[in-house]
Amino acid sequence: MIIESGTRFLFSMIKLRFVLIVLLSLIVNTIAGQDDVQQKINYYISQAKLDSAKTYIQTSLDAVDNKQEKNALNYQLVKVLFMQSDYNAALKQAFNSLDSIKDEEQRVNFNFMIGAIYSAITDYKKSVEYFDLVIAYNEDPSLTLQTHLLLSQLHIELNDSTKAGKSITEAYKITSLTKEESPTKNHVEMQYNFFNENYELCKQQNFKIIRDSTSFLNAKSYAYSMVGDCLVKQDSLIEATTYFDEFLNLTIETKDPEQVKVAANKLIEVYEKLGDQEKANAYHKIYNEAINDSLSFSAEKYRELYDVEKNRELDIAKTKNSRKYLIFGSILLLLISIGIYYYFKIKNPKKGPGKKIVISDSEIRKIVSAIDELKSKQLFLTPNITRKSFCSDNQITSERYLSQFINEKYKKSFSTFINDLRIEYAHKRIQTDSKFRSYKIEEIAKECGFGSKKSFERAFVTKYQETPFKLISRLTV
Repeated sequence: MIIESGTRFLFSMIKLRFVLIVLLSLIVNTIAGQDDVQQKINYYISQAKLDSAKTYIQTSLDAVDNKQEKNALNYQLVKVLFMQSDYNAALKQAFNSLDSIKDEEQRVNFNFMIGAIYSAITDYKKSVEYFDLVIAYNEDPSLTLQTHLLLSQLHIELNDSTKAGKSITEAYKITSLTKEESPTKNHVEMQYNFFNENYELCKQQNFKIIRDSTSFLNAKSYAYSMVGDCLVKQDSLIEATTYFDEFLNLTIETKDPEQVKVAANKLIEVYEKLGDQEKANAYHKIYNEAINDSLSFSAEKYRELYDVEKNRELDIAKTKNSRKYLIFGSILLLLISIGIYYYFKIKNPKKGPGKKIVISDSEIRKIVSAIDELKSKQLFLTPNITRKSFCSDNQITSERYLSQFINEKYKKSFSTFINDLRIEYAHKRIQTDSKFRSYKIEEIAKECGFGSKKSFERAFVTKYQETPFKLISRLTV
């Protein structure tokens, strides 16, 4: 059926967590309404200033005594923690809030957030369970829309296309009952149109979001992505790259490497379909950096990479145009061009394709011995280990020698190599050591050499496709 095929395509292109963040950025506090506090929170979220939003909410909580206002602020805090991928803190905050609320109708917002958290850690059955509670007790049509929309995608993950089709249809029915425009209504309608192959309508709805200067950053970046998806379905691949390019540009501003990976991957797939492997490889660099550098993710770094690739494309285009004139140029100009080329090649030898470094046998023996000791003595658990410190401790002459050796032997960077050893250690110890399982995630991360819980969880999910929290939960059942 159309709904099923459309949903599978969309879900393969855009991660559920990203859809959740877009929807959460559109949610308005239904308990306290749009007062000054709520407007300030919405502003911080719309600008992806999540640390500022969290600080402001916590300060506001200390200043209020009214129970309903506290519930509203606690809900906003859970939402922001979720957006920051701090799932343990978000879940704890949500359950603590639920304990103080007895009325089921008042519990729906927190049930929604708990469902969102479980979906993010890929516990889809529990996520459906909490979203079903929202549907059962909720009286707010906007939240019901969002819940049906998310349920449709969760049911696809659980291979239940019948329920998935029913959920997206229910969401669309609700939108047809009201003439009032809202960001959530538009979001549901454009996805429904996409599912039913109404690509022109879907594009027009997303253009409207792009043109709206008040659109939230996440909503606007998602709109660029959706336009690109529609153009891909219409075989307008070159035009699609323009929108995916802007999608990447905006996701960089969200400071979330997962979103950067989604955006870069879209560009990789389109350029590979176009047969332009050179451009696909350029975006592969950004995609790989988002994976390998997740421990020290920097929006500025990715923007720099992005700008470098954009400038490189412009340089290539200029070079192609220049060739037309060079063919008819004089011998003198040709000789000058060749002279300039060799001058810069000799002056900056590192700018061309990198030559393989020749490493002496003695240097290789030092590197092999150092790696063996690293593994046998579990020195990889040492925090803040770097290529520089590793080479210094083991009298390795050059960091480039170490990088080339590890890249050739293990097909990964030094930081990924170290983190994989740490994650393998953590995974094995969680399975075999019941006392270790009782530690907090932060303590496990520190024990394994990670600087933060978030970096540990990202590396763990990348290698084992589940969070340490979920693994511990399975083993302690």
